[in-house]
Amino acid sequence: MKSIKLFFIALITFSCLSVAAQDKAEKPEKKEKIKVEKPYMVHDRSSKVNRVDIRKDLKGVENVIQIDATNASGGANLASTDKSLATAAISSVNVISGNYNQTRELAKTARGMSMQLLDVVFPCRIRVNMSDQYADIEIKEPGFWKISLGITN
Repeated sequence: MKSIKLFFIALITFSCLSVAAQDKAEKPEKKEKIKVEKPYMVHDRSSKVNRVDIRKDLKGVENVIQIDATNASGGANLASTDKSLATAAISSVNVISGNYNQTRELAKTARGMSMQLLDVVFPCRIRVNMSDQYADIEIKEPGFWKISLGITN
């Protein structure tokens, strides 16, 4: 009788241990989600800046920021309104953090202009002033960056 009780106690003990081991094996550890941070940030922009598009050109090897500003109010029949479309001219680029050596004007059209900041030291935060509007942009990663700004009047 003692051996039967001992057998049942041992059986119950082993079954409890095996269930506890299965619970630990079935619960995989939760992986922490890694939040991917963008290599750029638009800190602020004025109300008439309706588009800020920032892209990294993977073919470029230099540390350059190219800024394209265009007046997005086009497409209307301007002859009937007797108004000329205002040019989105970049009046100044103020450096908040980082640095660049020189600027190069690429193109100037009736709707806007393109310019480049050369030999940029990253991270670089700039404030682009154009046609009484502004955009405050920070780029954290080195490379060739293209910033397209659209302004409405």
